[in-house]
Amino acid sequence: MSPKNGLSEMERTIARRGIVKAHIRFVKNSETSLAMLCFSFNTSRLDEEQLEKSVMLLQEQTDFSPLLVCDDGTFMTFMKDMHLHRCVQVVKNIQETLRKSLNAEMEYGALTIIDKEDSYDTLMARMERYLAQAKEIGEGKICYGTAKYNFCTEGGEEEIFANFFADNQKVTLYNFYNGMPLSEEVNVLSYQKGVLRVKTSLAKSAFLKNEPFTFLKHPLLPDTVKADIANAVPNRAEVILSNLRFIDKSPVDRENIRVMPDETIEAFIECANGEEIAGLIHSLAVNSIAVNLERVEMTEICFEGDEKHVVISFDLPEREKRKTHIRISAILRYKKADQLIFSIYPNHYFKQKIESYIALQQTRLITIMQKMVLNFYQG
Repeated sequence: MSPKNGLSEMERTIARRGIVKAHIRFVKNSETSLAMLCFSFNTSRLDEEQLEKSVMLLQEQTDFSPLLVCDDGTFMTFMKDMHLHRCVQVVKNIQETLRKSLNAEMEYGALTIIDKEDSYDTLMARMERYLAQAKEIGEGKICYGTAKYNFCTEGGEEEIFANFFADNQKVTLYNFYNGMPLSEEVNVLSYQKGVLRVKTSLAKSAFLKNEPFTFLKHPLLPDTVKADIANAVPNRAEVILSNLRFIDKSPVDRENIRVMPDETIEAFIECANGEEIAGLIHSLAVNSIAVNLERVEMTEICFEGDEKHVVISFDLPEREKRKTHIRISAILRYKKADQLIFSIYPNHYFKQKIESYIALQQTRLITIMQKMVLNFYQG
């Protein structure tokens, strides 16, 4: 290697191969999901400032993973700790931001989850196949998939579901009761033309009769599947599901249990400008809170510009009708209709109190579910 002339083409290839192999080894030795993204980026019409800002955006949105330039002019980077469809959504958001803010185009790309069984050759062959498919389609197309499933093939998700349920006779269903996750492994009876029939327990089918949808997971599926409940037949312990689709964000993957209070809890949001918004707690987790507002119009006053930081206070019920006054800092994450969702940062004392409250609610919910099952069996 000559410092004067820089790396040769062969040396650059070896360096890239080493980086890719290091990521493959990381996947084999951990349980963390890792995706690889390759894309063609049209830099010809960008000035220096636009190109620099484009790279900054890509780095920020991929958690500062290495951004490599390949010999064919495409770029390569990695996305850590995200499921496939969440990665796809992030890439689409990057494309949209580049287009609107910087007049830059990601022309086509390929995205895949690195598999524990992948070698360098199998991974790169898959990426080259996806890139060729995406390039042929053009218009910003991102082809993506896993070692087993290719979402760019004709038939898409429907073909994936048909093949999966032909080979697998069990899947796990997830639902939530007042925020508490309920799961059960069920048997697949049939899958035809987008309709899935499964065999559940009598209690589960009775519960699902009043639910609009459910979630499905399996280690061989690339992401969580959401399905509408077309019918539930408790007498036969069968549930019929339709409109199966992979989803970007899944409550099944939440690290912390979220519960919905069984009594009214007022919350007061102290804004940075001194204003205060009153609302009712819809759901609570150790790291987040959802608040339903009494006056939605106050959000425009409270969250001016980029200001997202607030302080939230409320009285949290305990055993024997006692209450603890909680006051915690929070950052607004989402707004939807009359509800605000915050990330919260309780100190050690308040965190313990919230954990105790969640455990108390879980105990109550389990008791309620047991009564529901007993009532069903007693007719």
